[in-house]
Amino acid sequence: MNQNIYTPMTSLSVDSHSNVPWWNRSVIGKDSLLEDLTRQFSKPEVSESAVFLYSREMMSLAVFAKTIEAIDSEKFGKEEFLVFVKMKYLLSQGINEYQGIYESLKLLKVAIDAKDCFIAIDQTELQYRGKKQQEFYQFVESLLWDHKDKAAFRKQVHLKLADSLPQIKTEEGKTALQSYAEHIEQLSDNELGLKLLSLFKRYQLADYSILRVISEIIQSLGKRDLLDFNGLLSLVRVNYDVFEKLQNIIGITEQQSTPETYGLMIQYIGLSNRHGLSNLKFKELMNVMKKWDQAYQTLIGIRQEHPPSQYKQPKAFKQAIPGVKIYAKYKKWLTDKKTGMVFLDLGDES
Repeated sequence: MNQNIYTPMTSLSVDSHSNVPWWNRSVIGKDSLLEDLTRQFSKPEVSESAVFLYSREMMSLAVFAKTIEAIDSEKFGKEEFLVFVKMKYLLSQGINEYQGIYESLKLLKVAIDAKDCFIAIDQTELQYRGKKQQEFYQFVESLLWDHKDKAAFRKQVHLKLADSLPQIKTEEGKTALQSYAEHIEQLSDNELGLKLLSLFKRYQLADYSILRVISEIIQSLGKRDLLDFNGLLSLVRVNYDVFEKLQNIIGITEQQSTPETYGLMIQYIGLSNRHGLSNLKFKELMNVMKKWDQAYQTLIGIRQEHPPSQYKQPKAFKQAIPGVKIYAKYKKWLTDKKTGMVFLDLGDES
């Protein structure tokens, strides 16, 4: 069998089509030493523009690699943090049991974070029932369903408040309405806050204190093993009626409304609370790594367009690429050993 294998001991060029040792080859003619040498020295050089682009990308990679090394942390390699990162990826991509629950989870987290605002708004509406107060409440509710953006919403609330306050007789009533408007404004910091308030009103949630109950459940996770999913399931089952009351409000379907779904939600929120600061740094790392990857892909593309079999290789092509090792480390950390799924999204941010 004619094997096409070459070593420096038997060939002067990796491009040679002969497996005959060089000492047994003719000096001239087909597959000769002269032909081999001529082929080597007749290869075109890589264009100046390609070398310039390559060198420029190498400089960018060096800068990105230094930044990545500065942000890199041992915390990012800890099991619990990696579970959190993988969960976030699965949620954002809607994979397997995480399909269709990311938006619901965001609503639940906002509801918990803004529980005091929701409870204060509800108590004010129940306690202060004057004509002008009720008109203001109704105006805000109608505005929840019909506003252009956060700025427009706030402007209209302020205008209505300025018009309503002089018509309220008691100082207590005025103070209560001002406080009400302040809580509404706090909610408007996040568009999901306004969406939640409109959903609470649509589904006529009678007891806002359930938000406090769920918040206490989340707070109790502080000392728990968040990787013990069975333990989290037990906690959900004990309080399952509370979670069910929020089903429609956070957009959970009948099929999704299970202890397992709520278990995943509180696990993610617990991990998010515990690793909030680390996650901010990790996001920063991933943003730089995306830029690194873009430059790296350009670099590889130039190399592939100018293979050593066809072009003389400039010195720049032989230099080590900065950042490859640290990229490989994160790819290994974020690759599922069983399925091969990579939880590393280096695509453009939407």
